[in-house]
Amino acid sequence: MPPFTWPEAQLRDQPISRVFVCSREAEPPVLSHVVNFPRLEIPLKGCYENRIGIGGQVTTVRLKPGEALFAPPNCWNLPTWQQPVRLMSVLFGKKQVGISIVTSENPAKPRLLANKYSQPRPLTGPLPKILEAMLELVDAGGPEAAVADLARALMTCLGASHQETDQSGDPKHRSLLEDVCVYLQSHYQYDVTRESVARHFNVSPNYLSRVFQVHGNMTFCSYLMHVRTDRAKFLLRTYSLKLDDVAARCGYHDTAYFCRVFKRLTKSTPAEFRARHKPLPGGSGEDTILQ
Repeated sequence: MPPFTWPEAQLRDQPISRVFVCSREAEPPVLSHVVNFPRLEIPLKGCYENRIGIGGQVTTVRLKPGEALFAPPNCWNLPTWQQPVRLMSVLFGKKQVGISIVTSENPAKPRLLANKYSQPRPLTGPLPKILEAMLELVDAGGPEAAVADLARALMTCLGASHQETDQSGDPKHRSLLEDVCVYLQSHYQYDVTRESVARHFNVSPNYLSRVFQVHGNMTFCSYLMHVRTDRAKFLLRTYSLKLDDVAARCGYHDTAYFCRVFKRLTKSTPAEFRARHKPLPGGSGEDTILQ
């Protein structure tokens, strides 16, 4: 995998002037991208086509360089990958900022190439304050121009933070465990396995298992099941989806197996959990294990 290079020239020459904001009111389609943390996605080249929820309706938007897509926590988007695009995706986790440069060159035979990088998320300084202000502005329905201003400021601060982390030369800043946790938060709805994740991070499956057991205090499979169960809890609280649909959106092809896992971890069936937690407008996450 080539080293990560911050796209300073593209962000400078085509600064963010418009931001499309995803919502959560409409039910998320299967395989849509939805995580517990804010995401900002910026096309650097080509056209980034997405289905997103706006005002309770599913809408198709086509982003060009100079535009961005912002997904607050638990809001979703579904890329179509119907046009060539080079995309920068930023996930603001609790401990880590996950950055991916994703390339889709041939829509006729979709094959995504991703260069991934992560760095510690600053707990002080301007970056967390700007992100908080952006979330508050979106929640209050603030002016679109102000959202774009904050997005530009956020990326400027993130670029400066990246340079500081890169110059430190300390590989411990990017622990494998935290990188894998961020990856699973973004890919839980797919057919991810210990072997496929190990290949993605260029380590052996046994080594990946040892990392989770020694530093994560649980197995890889246990962590993935907790991630998927937390997502299922959110879907059950927020939407009136059938259990088959909830299972599919959480990466399970077998609904009966999903129900067994859910009951083992929560001590209740999905139906019992939903009965106790009536769907709330907009919903809110209660996830506790996520990075």
